[in-house]
Amino acid sequence: MYSGLASDNQGSRTEHLRLWNEFNLCWLAVLQRQKDDTHQMIDSGQPPGAPQNLLPEAFLERMAEALVSLCDGMEKYGLVDYQMGVWEEEIMS
Repeated sequence: MYSGLASDNQGSRTEHLRLWNEFNLCWLAVLQRQKDDTHQMIDSGQPPGAPQNLLPEAFLERMAEALVSLCDGMEKYGLVDYQMGVWEEEIMS
């Protein structure tokens, strides 16, 4: 399933690196925004204004479980915590 994305074929390497970089940066951006909004709410004592909303804790837990499950399936292809693959450790920290 993931073998094409693990390929070091020089013709597709640049595209694969871009895909993985964008995938990982999207995860990090969503979680950084959640962290920033949470700190703002704590500092101000006010919930974020519309259209900003905090993600419910249960939703964040499901996101984490989905990421771990995805990484478990991709680990055998060497696609976890490397430049080409999911930055699981960085995302989960």
